[in-house]
Amino acid sequence: MEELRRWVLAAGALVLALLILAVLVRAVLGPRPADRMTAVKMASTLGIGELVLLSLRLEEDFLVDIALVMALLSFLVVVVASRLMPRRRAEQPDTAGGKRRD
Repeated sequence: MEELRRWVLAAGALVLALLILAVLVRAVLGPRPADRMTAVKMASTLGIGELVLLSLRLEEDFLVDIALVMALLSFLVVVVASRLMPRRRAEQPDTAGGKRRD
């Protein structure tokens, strides 16, 4: 039973690592800043999942605490970035030379 548990945790960690790579590709290639921000947020969420799986594999409780702190910081980053994005978008000039009004 222990061997099955280790195999499932290793498979889950591998799947999450592949998903993190795919999301980081989207973060680099994303056409808009909002797409990039969403991809980075998703990579952070997947990284938190990796920490939880590592905590289960190593049987270390402090890794869950680190994952919780990382989740809180990630939330704060998204809140601050979402407050700044509309301002940056409003400051971009329109193609006709004036300010954009959406």
